Amino acid sequence: MKTIKILLVALVFSACNFNQSVNKDLITGATSRGDGLACDNVSIQIDGKKEKRNSFTYGENVVFVFDGISGFTEENGKVYPEISMVVVKKENQMVLSELNLLNLTEGTDLSPLQLQANLRPNFPHKNNEEYEVQLTIWDTKGEGKFTYNMPFTIIENELLHVKSTTIDYTAIYLWNESDNKVIADNKMTSKNKYLLILEGLDGLKAENGNVFPALSILLTDNKGNEILSNPNLLQSNTTDGIDAVAFTKNQTFVALTFTEGQFLNPCTLKIQLKDTKSEHVLNITTELEIE
Repeated sequence: MKTIKILLVALVFSACNFNQSVNKDLITGATSRGDGLACDNVSIQIDGKKEKRNSFTYGENVVFVFDGISGFTEENGKVYPEISMVVVKKENQMVLSELNLLNLTEGTDLSPLQLQANLRPNFPHKNNEEYEVQLTIWDTKGEGKFTYNMPFTIIENELLHVKSTTIDYTAIYLWNESDNKVIADNKMTSKNKYLLILEGLDGLKAENGNVFPALSILLTDNKGNEILSNPNLLQSNTTDGIDAVAFTKNQTFVALTFTEGQFLNPCTLKIQLKDTKSEHVLNITTELEIE
């Protein structure tokens, strides 16, 4: 099947309908309405596997596949679909608005027509926020429209164990830089490059608008032998300080790469972020299987 792919930055959908129809998915809570446009099927794919859920791990790659979109007005054998996406919090606070995602000024003759949306759930979630994605597909040469709305929530990645004394954060997760996706399990390989990413770090003591963090890493095998070790990856920030607002706004990350060889698994990863101007610390631990 020929495909049009759309890359977005947000989330969610599943299950389709027919022209002049309304439907609700009792599993996901999704509602869809066809008014002049029809869709044979909508599916959610995560890491290439079809899923039927509306709870997503922060940052994971979610692909929404719309199969058999039909009912468009044809001009010279082509159709001209368009898509918009809005994500709102439960209180109707808009957090994402993407209009004219396709921009197919020349139209398309693909048939059967499939549209894909590749999204990442990267919204605040520590307070159990509830969201809804609202997707509209319409015919730019006619009156047909198809809408799909689904509530969703975002959950923490359970791979990492985080303990903090007053240092706050928005999200902490492991990222596969080579495959461009969040890591959901503890399997790693020497062929790929990984990042442990910390977002929205806050709560460090500021002096003259600067904070003075220190960040250490220790990776050992199951016999306690060191594989990776660095007592402070942020030495310049510890010495000279970094603007407190910029430190919170920007990502802090630890790069992880492994040389080829045999590892005595499981390996234990320990990361510590410390405020050198107070007693505040944030500890991250996890067990990894390195191949």
